Amino acid sequence: MGKRPQALAGKAIASASALAALPLLLGLSAPAAPAKPTLKAIPIPTYQMEAITRTGLDIKPIGSANIMRMMLGGAPAIGTTTNRTLELRLESPRVVANPTAEHRIPAGLGMGAALPLKTLTLEKGEPPSFKDLELGEGNGRLLLFRGCAESAGADQPEIVSLRGWTEEQKRQAKAAIQALGTLPWTVDGSGTSGRWPNSDPAPPLPAQGSLIGSHGVVSTFAPEIRFQVEASHDFLAPLTLTTAAAGGARRLSWQGVPTALGYQATATGAGQREGDMVMWTSSEAPRNDSWVPSDLRAAAAARLVQRQVLLPPERTSCAISAQAMAAMRGAMVTVTAYGDTLKLSSTKGTPAWQLSLERRSSTTRPVGEGMEGLDGAGAAGDPPEQPKRGGFNPLRLF
Repeated sequence: MGKRPQALAGKAIASASALAALPLLLGLSAPAAPAKPTLKAIPIPTYQMEAITRTGLDIKPIGSANIMRMMLGGAPAIGTTTNRTLELRLESPRVVANPTAEHRIPAGLGMGAALPLKTLTLEKGEPPSFKDLELGEGNGRLLLFRGCAESAGADQPEIVSLRGWTEEQKRQAKAAIQALGTLPWTVDGSGTSGRWPNSDPAPPLPAQGSLIGSHGVVSTFAPEIRFQVEASHDFLAPLTLTTAAAGGARRLSWQGVPTALGYQATATGAGQREGDMVMWTSSEAPRNDSWVPSDLRAAAAARLVQRQVLLPPERTSCAISAQAMAAMRGAMVTVTAYGDTLKLSSTKGTPAWQLSLERRSSTTRPVGEGMEGLDGAGAAGDPPEQPKRGGFNPLRLF
């Protein structure tokens, strides 16, 4: 077997975290951020909510802030979990002395009467702070597989080389990684923000906590925002994923999530050749067109299903091709169900504001040689190996 399962898992988890940054690094989605991030003026107060249901392997470092923490030496955490998370962001162009904000919540959420938002004020021209990153020379490859067939097409894998980066490519990659840790707004003007969770680690939400009911966001730097959440926009149901061998391929099956607009599955792992990373996605679309917006609405989801970026909501199975499985030394697979985003705005004649409530349900588990034993009780007794000092740098995987 060689390396212990926990060691393999550590590398797979590092690969999964790097995967979150790779779309930016490789120019697979939006253009890279400017080299010195600044804050963009917000025209009207905006409230963003993310309600996420997670099941399966608990990979705490994934997420923009936690990727930065892992780069600076944070350790991966391995375990199984089922939880609900809520992320709240109130942003306003207004600046006041000693700003305060809270989100008054329905009793069904089980978190008391209100969630206090931690506030931050930035003046015009004041850049956000972040730790500078040193990027080495890329010397590996990203191997891309796609589609749900048990055998990959003759044109796969698509290979993206990281050799011979120009100084400009390095600058853009560095800026892209830095953008993961910056605030999502920028200082062409002044502004104030309020956020929850306001502690690390975040306080857990009850497993049956619900968003259904009346909500109010009250602050000293934005108009009061009152809104109602119906059952159609509550937390999505948890995903339950099972896998089974199909020759050299791996079949994925999950229980359908009511009200889901569609699904996307991804897997990532270290390649067989030292320095390679392998990525598989259920999307049939070209890599530049296979990303799903976080604020998905029904009409956009239908277009993504038609373009084969998303699997349709009635679909409950897929397969990682035999060629993709053979190319990976253990992998982490994630299936995500996307829900409809609730979008609201103030009524005419009242102070302006806009609100979005984004909803997803995802499950993550290991697949491949030496990885299956990590999914469940077998992972609990043996802690993961600690990363070497100096932190995690995605480019070092190549």
